[in-house]
Amino acid sequence: MLAKLVSDPSVKKELVSLVDIVAYRRPPANRLFDQIYMMTGDMLTQVDLMHNYINDKKVIFLGDGDGMSMLFGLFSVKDIIKAPREMTVLDFDQRIINNVKSFSNDFKFHSRFEFNYETYNVINPVPPTHRERYNFFYINPPYGSKNAGGSTEAWLHRCMDLCTNNSAGCIIVPYDIEQPWTIKAMISIQKFLLNNGFVIRDMVSYMHSYHLKDNPMLKSATLIVDRYEKVSSPHSTSDLPPEFLRNLYGSPRAIPKYIRDDGLTGVPDYGWKYGEEFWDK
Repeated sequence: MLAKLVSDPSVKKELVSLVDIVAYRRPPANRLFDQIYMMTGDMLTQVDLMHNYINDKKVIFLGDGDGMSMLFGLFSVKDIIKAPREMTVLDFDQRIINNVKSFSNDFKFHSRFEFNYETYNVINPVPPTHRERYNFFYINPPYGSKNAGGSTEAWLHRCMDLCTNNSAGCIIVPYDIEQPWTIKAMISIQKFLLNNGFVIRDMVSYMHSYHLKDNPMLKSATLIVDRYEKVSSPHSTSDLPPEFLRNLYGSPRAIPKYIRDDGLTGVPDYGWKYGEEFWDK
């Protein structure tokens, strides 16, 4: 659908302007916690790929620094794509939560579909009100260059609790044969999926570029997965264990419970046990 629209230069200009609105509203990326934003042109390509998958679905975004929930919502209210039934954004960055809240109100998302948002840290168990509520997940987790894809696996453990059986999902993950760590991570992620009741339906490689000064050539892939068997996460009722946390955001570091909204890059709230560098003790 969008591919045909983009072939019309005047329509393409309008679509790009809508993506620019979303990108302009995103809070500054906090690189310390692997917030690396997708290029705007690639966001449009991502909508083209994804809009049929989320049509009439209950979609959970476990983190949404890129602002894809805002873009899907904006295109829905503009009647460019069919709307999901529901979208919910969970993120530990209160700047992102406040942003999607104001954006959804400004563009009247609730006139077309249910839209929710809540501050949540993936380290903690999924809140009971969100368990097994959704039938599609969307994640672009920390890339796990130091843990062979373990960061993505951490996010997937929570998706297993958030989603019903016979659900599906989208995983954005680096994959570049010129960067060996991405191959190692992809192998681990695919093994995890197969061992936990998922099958990869589709994979589109080299789709996205990022605002990433230290690795500007990095490309990511989109994996579309189906959940064919309900396997329970062993961490459903507990915090994620230390082996996930040590390199969750790259090199070992203290992890905030939330990032407070200061209107800029955010203020990490280290007032909990993971705010200490517990892995060195």
